Amino acid sequence: MLLTDTRLSAPGRPGVSAAPEAPAQWHRALTLLADISLFIGTREVWTEAAVRRPAVAAVISVCYASILVCGVLALVVRGRRSLARVDLCVLVTGLTLALCAFVLIHRGTDESVLTAQAARDLVAGHGIYGRPWPWLFGGRGIALTPTVTGGYDYTYGYPPLAPLLTAPLLWLGHGGVPAMAVSTGALLVGTVVLWWLLPTPWRSAATMACLGFSMIPMYGRLGYPAILALALLVPVVVRWPRIGRGGRLGYAGVVQAACLGAACAAQQLPWFLTPFLLAGIYA
Repeated sequence: MLLTDTRLSAPGRPGVSAAPEAPAQWHRALTLLADISLFIGTREVWTEAAVRRPAVAAVISVCYASILVCGVLALVVRGRRSLARVDLCVLVTGLTLALCAFVLIHRGTDESVLTAQAARDLVAGHGIYGRPWPWLFGGRGIALTPTVTGGYDYTYGYPPLAPLLTAPLLWLGHGGVPAMAVSTGALLVGTVVLWWLLPTPWRSAATMACLGFSMIPMYGRLGYPAILALALLVPVVVRWPRIGRGGRLGYAGVVQAACLGAACAAQQLPWFLTPFLLAGIYA
């Protein structure tokens, strides 16, 4: 028996290859759930694409096939590396579907049109706060924000980062399209960053949370500044226990601090997260 083993592993002869390490069952289940979550909301986009843009409908059809294949592979692949490749395929499929939906659906909201108008005034050299733009509302499905005094708010009420990022994209079109492009692009980049930062078995959770169920991508297509803030918070929150480890901030800590500041400059919700984050770091 020893002689046989020696011959199998001798130079110039093929050795006995070890079987790939099997992935955990919960990893398979998470990949499958992320894959299935991409189905939700896709039918509506495909139906609209089939009427307006057949080429986009063809891309969505390929994504449908990819979802089916990835679902089968998530159950049958034997190795961890193979399942990690399936996770990557699910991510690419989700990103492609989000881009297809953005190309088709441009239903702006008050946030998107206000952000785009603030960017236009910024480029024109005007101030963006305290300036009412009532002509943006009414008759086009743009909702009005009522105030406690019985009137309506026609001004921009968010921090300035979103208009600053929207200004270079004003060439994309009228209305809130440039703002929607910023929020959708931020969501896609944030999803990729979150997917990369998470441990390998958990990466499909990023795809499911950010791109699945069509909820957060819908808010991205509507141009909500909160999506930009959410994307900027990803590198801050994922590895926040490492901030200041060893008594030094380090390069990664500086990047996280910059992302936190940028998130606070995009929308007000990160302001409420910051005290708890700092308390957790110094606790």
